[in-house]
Amino acid sequence: MLAAFPALAQQPILSLPDTVYFDQNWDRTAVPEDRVFARITRRGPDGKSMSTVRDYYLPSWQKQWEGKLVREQPDVAQGVCTSWYATGKLQSRGTYLQGKPQADLQRWAEDGHLIACRFKYQDALPLSTGKMGEQLSTTRSRQVFIVDLPAETVGIVYRLDIRDDGTPPISWNSAVALGAAYFNPTATLASMLATGTRTLSSASTAPTATTKCHWYIVPDLAAAEEFLQRKGLISNKPVYRQASNVCAETRELVLAPGTRRLYLCVNNDNDLTAATATVSVSALVKGCE
Repeated sequence: MLAAFPALAQQPILSLPDTVYFDQNWDRTAVPEDRVFARITRRGPDGKSMSTVRDYYLPSWQKQWEGKLVREQPDVAQGVCTSWYATGKLQSRGTYLQGKPQADLQRWAEDGHLIACRFKYQDALPLSTGKMGEQLSTTRSRQVFIVDLPAETVGIVYRLDIRDDGTPPISWNSAVALGAAYFNPTATLASMLATGTRTLSSASTAPTATTKCHWYIVPDLAAAEEFLQRKGLISNKPVYRQASNVCAETRELVLAPGTRRLYLCVNNDNDLTAATATVSVSALVKGCE
């Protein structure tokens, strides 16, 4: 019997469930009167959750959320997670990967109907042009196009064409027309989320070999101002896309959630010839009802 004691001592000791209380803003609280939610889970020696997390509404103790978390404050969900309304009706169920909902996520309204989400294209920047002088002239050789995005924009399809003055004009209309003609919004979204970005074929004639350019797509006003002030340079700023001497491109681009404005910064790098930039941008917008 004594010989068995060391073996027993090596067995892991299960932690007791830990209960944490939160106020209406999901800030932890020790004040009983401020308790609106409660969380029960088992925690390891490091204080991190090591089992299924269950959140409850108070004072009813109706279940509010259930799943696993890889991190708390802020919470980062992992695996299959489920949430409920205070009435007990199902609110959502689906898989999360490092806090990001996956394609199987479903949501229900309080009346019980399944919420359907659809995607459609909207013009964010109709066909626009900007004139740029040659590098050796006193005329400004750069242009910034401001793109205002609708709420719930998940990505864009943009068309950009930069060409020396005097070359044949381009023949396309707008990116939203391109999207409507060639892409199914839901399928396009799937490819955008899977690949991040994808260059698409363009029907317009490519600029001449003498055309030289560089450009950026950025979400930050400070980056656009730096581009204008530093003669076409941007440093240490968030950049969605940048290219040099790619003077005609049609491309899908995934955006960070909540992005409402982009700046397309274009520079003519030709020393001898002025150039014209032509741009259009379509927003892929998510609508749920």
